[in-house]
Amino acid sequence: MGGYVSKIASMSNFAVNTVYRGRKRKCIEEDDCDSDSEFIDRTLQTPKKRKLLTTAQYIYKTLFQEEKGSDITVYMLGRPWRLHKVYISQSPYFASMFSGSWKETNQKFVPVEITDPNISLDSLSIVLGSFYQDEVSIEPKNVISILATSTLFQLQGLIDQCTEIMIETTNIKTVVPYYNAAVSYGVPTVKVAAKRWLEVNLLGYGSRYPSFLKEITPELMVELIKSSELVAIQTEFCIYMMLRVWLFIHMQNKEDTEVDEYFKKHTWTKALFETAEGKEFAEPFRALRMKYLLLHDQDVKILNSDNLIPAEWLHDAYKEQWLHLLRIDADKDADCGPKQMNEEEFAQECFRCGRCIEKPGEHIWRWTAFQFGLDLVVYLDTSTLGIRRNNRTDANHISANHSKRNIIIRVCLFSLNEQRQIKHYQNSGVLRLTLHKNEEKQVMSLDKQLTYPLYISVNMQVVTPFTKSEEEEKPSGIASLKTT
Repeated sequence: MGGYVSKIASMSNFAVNTVYRGRKRKCIEEDDCDSDSEFIDRTLQTPKKRKLLTTAQYIYKTLFQEEKGSDITVYMLGRPWRLHKVYISQSPYFASMFSGSWKETNQKFVPVEITDPNISLDSLSIVLGSFYQDEVSIEPKNVISILATSTLFQLQGLIDQCTEIMIETTNIKTVVPYYNAAVSYGVPTVKVAAKRWLEVNLLGYGSRYPSFLKEITPELMVELIKSSELVAIQTEFCIYMMLRVWLFIHMQNKEDTEVDEYFKKHTWTKALFETAEGKEFAEPFRALRMKYLLLHDQDVKILNSDNLIPAEWLHDAYKEQWLHLLRIDADKDADCGPKQMNEEEFAQECFRCGRCIEKPGEHIWRWTAFQFGLDLVVYLDTSTLGIRRNNRTDANHISANHSKRNIIIRVCLFSLNEQRQIKHYQNSGVLRLTLHKNEEKQVMSLDKQLTYPLYISVNMQVVTPFTKSEEEEKPSGIASLKTT
């Protein structure tokens, strides 16, 4: 009996466990089913991406590259371009050609003569292809060619894109070609940017590279020499020394010749710029501020030895400096320095000098040039730039070394980036300072954004300029001043 009961119990437990396992399996299967269903739903709702040709890409490939459906053939630079009037009429050049009473209006074959050497087959391909695209990629090395082609077809959008690229990539390798292109194709913003780069870098950097100086034409050099914004590292005479190297590079044929040796052994017997050989290069030297080439006896010796500049070019400069000296040294009505000048007059008259400060710290210097009894010392630290009038006893032979003297000055500070473009600029503006003996004055507080090397450009006027009537009376003025 007991064994029977045990058997019944065992069978009961088996049945119960079998039911439980069945239910568990069913639940697992249902969970799996739900999970599978969710996965399937997600799969059906997840978009499958495949890169297809956009409409613009299809148009460019089919119509421009494969030339399908062409209704006009334009023949340029020895090649037929099978194009579509509806697309190339985006250009005012072609739009006007195909409208009105022009003979090309109804022609299927149109020859276009291209004489500009800057326009190439590659630039034509890029510019013509731009009619069929919504985006154009331009490499800086091709930008002048693209600009030339865009200008021909009057495509202002591409011209603007080229302009941005040229301004961003102005450096020693591109600046002169960019300037010339800006002049040729009428892009004033590029011309301004290139000229500014040249004004800042010509003396302190560009003059080290003969290939760079070789690119600069006499016409461009004249414009730079005349500019009051030209940064003259050290003194005005350094501009002459840079021009001397520029002249040497353009005139000499022997690469192993040194600059000083070339001028020391020159063969011309009269001033070079009076000869046919030198006439081509005379105008940049004529643009020099002659009176500021005569402020040191060693500088005058170099001028005489080189024998480049005719004596008559220097005659008025000598005379003007002598008159200034006499007027300053007069017993009464002495010239104590300029009281006021308008900005245009200051820009034309001022003495240009400059300096490069490699590292931050305390710096003191003076420019070694005759300043009519004034000894001006510049001091710079990490926060300020100032000027001090040092009272030197060895200048007391100028009797008008008065207790106070006026100067007019403008100081510009530059920090440059890797391409030597201006990344930060600070300008003091034109200031009139009155300095007593041994007095110093702060000129400006330095912006925190300035970095080193720091370039300092100073324009300065320490004597009162002659008026127009005084300029005309200079010959008789010498005698009158001597007898005063």
